[in-house]
Amino acid sequence: MQKKLVQSSLALSAVAALGLGSAFVASPAMADSAPQKLDLQSEAQVQKALSGIEGVNAYGADGGKLNIGVAEKTDEVKDLEKKYNNIKVTEGVKELKPYAKNDLVGGSGYLVKAGEAGGACSTGFTGWDGDGKPVVLTAGHCSKIINEETNEFDGDTTVDQTEKPSTSEANGGEGFQASGSGVIGKWGFHSFGGDLLEGSDQNKWPEPSESDIDFAVIDVDESKYNVKSGITDWKTADSDELAKSTTDITKVGSHKDGSIKKSGRTTGQTEGEVLPRSEYNFDYQNVGGRWVHGFGVTAPADKPFSQPGDSGGGVYQGETAVGVISGGGNLDADTSFTWVADLDHSLEQSGTDFNLEKPGEETPEAPDAPKVEDQTIEPEEKITGKAEAGAEVKVSWKAAEGSESGTEAAEGDSETVKADENGKFSVEGPEEAGDYKGVATASAEGQQSKKTEFDLTVEEEETETPAPAEREISVDPKEIAASEFVKEDEGVTITVKGFDEGEKATLKVASGPENVKGITLKETANENGAAAFAIYGTSKSDPSAYLGKYDVQVTGANDAEDEDALTGSFEVVADEDGNGGGTGGGDDGNNDGGNNDDGNSDNGNGDGGSDLPRTGAELTGLAAGAGLLVVGGTAVVLTMRRQKKN
Repeated sequence: MQKKLVQSSLALSAVAALGLGSAFVASPAMADSAPQKLDLQSEAQVQKALSGIEGVNAYGADGGKLNIGVAEKTDEVKDLEKKYNNIKVTEGVKELKPYAKNDLVGGSGYLVKAGEAGGACSTGFTGWDGDGKPVVLTAGHCSKIINEETNEFDGDTTVDQTEKPSTSEANGGEGFQASGSGVIGKWGFHSFGGDLLEGSDQNKWPEPSESDIDFAVIDVDESKYNVKSGITDWKTADSDELAKSTTDITKVGSHKDGSIKKSGRTTGQTEGEVLPRSEYNFDYQNVGGRWVHGFGVTAPADKPFSQPGDSGGGVYQGETAVGVISGGGNLDADTSFTWVADLDHSLEQSGTDFNLEKPGEETPEAPDAPKVEDQTIEPEEKITGKAEAGAEVKVSWKAAEGSESGTEAAEGDSETVKADENGKFSVEGPEEAGDYKGVATASAEGQQSKKTEFDLTVEEEETETPAPAEREISVDPKEIAASEFVKEDEGVTITVKGFDEGEKATLKVASGPENVKGITLKETANENGAAAFAIYGTSKSDPSAYLGKYDVQVTGANDAEDEDALTGSFEVVADEDGNGGGTGGGDDGNNDGGNNDDGNSDNGNGDGGSDLPRTGAELTGLAAGAGLLVVGGTAVVLTMRRQKKN
């Protein structure tokens, strides 16, 4: 007789919440008047308003509203909504029981007695039968006392207590320590395979049958245990309350190829791969000398999917229960093998009516996930979508990974709105441009939909930027008599266009008569991108000092490296009547900085200082400073002034 039976455990998830029950009582008579605003700062006023309202199961104030959750909207609740305009009621919120050490979920361990001996197995899935009675699904061989020598049945085991989770092998303990919560219940339906496969001649073995299943039901004593649908992940075993951390199990179905999980008292939560039919084309497996209907799962030998004691443990994919652990071993030195009794087949063959929700207490069906397409919007433009009519839709977003959005965008934001009668909804999107990841969920009757994820791009509003004006330069006049050049209100005006507003434009007299040094002048472009330079001579006593051709260049502070300067030229010529003297050493006043045959003598251009009415530093009141032209060794001042109108 075996001392230990293969055990398995599966826990269904339960929700923790504080049940307020009927903590709020006695409502004042409702007056027929316009809606009032409840003072949420006064707890006494809140308690008074809620007194007499039974069935309040959730409660909290946020954003200037009092949110209450009720199982259903009674007349008292409806009257309360009418009286106060800042009370929001959510229907379908039930009273919940706190977690307890006698909560029974899938994947936990339980003990069985076999005469003077015993063993341990694992619960598969917990729920209710058709009459609303709590049950546990597990492996059928856990219900049998099996003769170790002959594999014959020597009777049935007796269901004992749950195993104390903190001492289970899945939590690093030695196991087989009772929880102290009392006997779970009694065997209901239980079956392990068909007739014994005896003898070495396999041709004489009985043919497998659809009814060859490894499956059992425990009828739970509800005075001692609370069943909760879900399967434990063993993360809270130290607290001996496995129901605190579970995976929701919402349906029973057939297995699919791919990844698969199980929970049991020996190895805890494990993961493997369904053995595809292309590699293992069998519906039945010899488990302990009997045919068992099911499917195979493989895993690395050093991380096996199951071990002895995991028998009966729940096998699931996502939120779907697909089987219970039947048996296992190694395919080779590197691969472990587990045979899983398929749950949908076992339930059908046993005639068991199994429900993951207690009949008569079904939770309202969750709404469908909202439909939100990937979309591109401008800052603060609406994000749009569709959901169930009247559903509360929460839309949240945060900056996508790698996005250059700021800190506020990275932290994200959310908004909740109500879908209209056609299911349409919209919320104001982010105000900062960038790429975002969005999530939308819908809630109705206390149930929340699955998430809908979408990509959101926020682009700055496009404005038409006028094409930059083409840069140009104009010189007026291009030729000027020397006597006019020395007049302050005459001279030469050089105007440039096509610069940025506020950009510094620099004019350089790049070349001139041989005996003239260049000057550099600066001016700021106005709002139209234009700047003007006025150049005239200050030595009125010797206008001939300025005779010759001058080449100018204008560049901008924002110029690219390969951008050409604007160029122009003007020429100072002798007066037709002879006023202004000679050519100042030039050939005929039209040369481009040619040679001066006379050298650099003063040529009658002054005595080195007496004809200079002022220096550059003394040019007060002029717009932009001054530069010096040197003629025959004598300093002659050229001034630049900004035109009154650019």
